[in-house]
Amino acid sequence: MNPQEYSRMHDLETKYWWFAGRRAIVSSLLHAALSSRLPNASSALRLLDLGCGTGANLSMLCHAIAAEGSTPSGHVAALDYSPLALDFASQHSGELPVSLLRGDATILPFASNAFDIVTMLDVLEHVEDDAGAVKEIFRVLKPGGAFILSVPAYQKLWSAHDEALHHFRRYEYCDLRKVLRRGGFQVWRLSFAMSLMPPVAWFWRRFILPFKPNRPRDATRHSEGAVLPAVPSAFNAALVKYLECEGRVIRRRPLKFGTSLVAIARKPISEI
Repeated sequence: MNPQEYSRMHDLETKYWWFAGRRAIVSSLLHAALSSRLPNASSALRLLDLGCGTGANLSMLCHAIAAEGSTPSGHVAALDYSPLALDFASQHSGELPVSLLRGDATILPFASNAFDIVTMLDVLEHVEDDAGAVKEIFRVLKPGGAFILSVPAYQKLWSAHDEALHHFRRYEYCDLRKVLRRGGFQVWRLSFAMSLMPPVAWFWRRFILPFKPNRPRDATRHSEGAVLPAVPSAFNAALVKYLECEGRVIRRRPLKFGTSLVAIARKPISEI
């Protein structure tokens, strides 16, 4: 990711609708995974947030595992490859039960069967060897453990936004399912998310970006900042509420379209 994007995201991730809404969706998925008690879970749940970025999700993750554990404790290991991201994340960790570590998603510095939950939120698209990363996640999860992830959907929506964030790909539904299954996982829930966004994204790329000043007609080949347009505070709050509702819907049934894909995958209990 371009270094300046970390600073932008640190400033926006707490309240901006896309980040706050994604956090609400992931929180709903996390509670769904934890509510069906993990057979090999410890009383103090251990969670790995892989690609923690600037750390805005750490508080939500810590509170979720503390609420679901049989004892009011738990621990989050937050790993990122970027020292700059970890510097920002340290500002969020505070008194939380969090360890910040630098590492590579394809060579995780943890023992096998170490974690009850692994989260990877809009990170897998940054990893060139996504299959290798999924196999490593499978290795460090306990049998019965859950892998919760989100990724951008639809390769046809590829744009300068993806280039600014150093994505290798966007995912199609079937491709993400295939990567998870080949990594050994059982796909428990796979759904689109951000369901309001496909027409907005299409309109933005078709009618706005090509006519921005000093911008080439071929917008997909022009590296510039990630597209995070400002919105009025009331509209921002309404979008967050909508995505909170969307998260509750996804817990019950998958959505058929959206600019993101979210999943809960489990490591089979037979794996020891």
